[in-house]
Amino acid sequence: MLSCPTVNYQDHNISLGLKRIRQVADKLDLPVQSKIILVAGTNGKGTTVAAIDSIYRTAGFSVGTYTSPHLIDFNERIQVNGQKITDEELYQTFSVVRQASAAIALTYFELATLAALIHFSKHNLDILIFEVGLGGRLDATNILTPDITIITTIDYDHQKFLGNDLEQIGFEKAGILRLNKPLIYADINPPLSILAAAYALSCPLYINGKHYHIHANQDTITFDYADTSLKLPQTPWHYNAIAAALMVTQYWQDSFPITTFELMQGINSMTLFGRQQFIDQKEITTCLDVSHNMQSVKYLADNIYNKLYCNQYNQVHAVFSALNDKDIPSMIYSMQHLVDRWYPALLASDRAAATEQLLQAFLKNGIMITQFYTSPAKAYQEACNQAKSGDLIIVYGSFLTVSSVWTLLLEQA
Repeated sequence: MLSCPTVNYQDHNISLGLKRIRQVADKLDLPVQSKIILVAGTNGKGTTVAAIDSIYRTAGFSVGTYTSPHLIDFNERIQVNGQKITDEELYQTFSVVRQASAAIALTYFELATLAALIHFSKHNLDILIFEVGLGGRLDATNILTPDITIITTIDYDHQKFLGNDLEQIGFEKAGILRLNKPLIYADINPPLSILAAAYALSCPLYINGKHYHIHANQDTITFDYADTSLKLPQTPWHYNAIAAALMVTQYWQDSFPITTFELMQGINSMTLFGRQQFIDQKEITTCLDVSHNMQSVKYLADNIYNKLYCNQYNQVHAVFSALNDKDIPSMIYSMQHLVDRWYPALLASDRAAATEQLLQAFLKNGIMITQFYTSPAKAYQEACNQAKSGDLIIVYGSFLTVSSVWTLLLEQA
């Protein structure tokens, strides 16, 4: 079995800035001929990337994707035409980075970004889609020169690095914009900081609810832009993410022509684990969702409420854990009116919320917790033991929470 070569990088520590990665990237001198899409935002980045990827691959174009974080293994982050990078290919790319970085201490994410660029450079790809890791302005992916930028949503998360108000957060994410290159804003009412950056750089603007629209009913979703109106089958994915992907296809219709049938097929064939992923198991159902901030948890809660309103489930059990820098009380508050029984768990991470922090967050919401589980997987096993026919088990709070349970489910399959 191959083992990854030692690379001088700073483990999982977050250290924003472009100086280190630019130094190494300059040494690597990697030519990029592909069209590049750079996707930033608080929530919905992964869904947006998956939608664009699926649509263009369905239409016969070659696509490379770089996403983060991963659920099970690192290889998920770097994919070419839907195929994960192999261990051997990772070994080779890490070796190249090691030789180029020398004494430069790269962060974990900088290493991953360079590995993706090296891997993509070995394939003649039409389109590269990069998901920003944190913020935008100082994120490692911002060494790229994107042809289209997308900002999905702006909300509170990672305030330690991005600031405590939406205008400051918007400013950081607007750092990915480029002169005369289009910005697709997937939500409504962008912060003024984003609009100011777009105007300063003469970026063509495409704002949801203003320049294009997405409407949904029980059976279909309708996308409208200029003289184009597309009616597509209903989808479980977030409409705003789907609309952003459709806006990309409209902007690039001359360069990468796509038929309405290919759009429908692309959306229908989307796969994205851990995003309101419902799994039917005998008499109970499990929902895996990586929501980890107030905005994403509220979206999860709204969808679960709609299902309960339609009498799809009986009791709701929630396996929950989170990192210590999150607004944990709000993440519990948004779900507590739906949950009948909680199964709080501890995460195997130095950033995990400790028992006392979780306990206080539940108490703040008037919920008394008497038992904590040593892992989300153990919490989930207990939830399965307690659940009865027709019940729903929700697993949410972080990528690590879902990863623990998803790994267990894969082992049991």
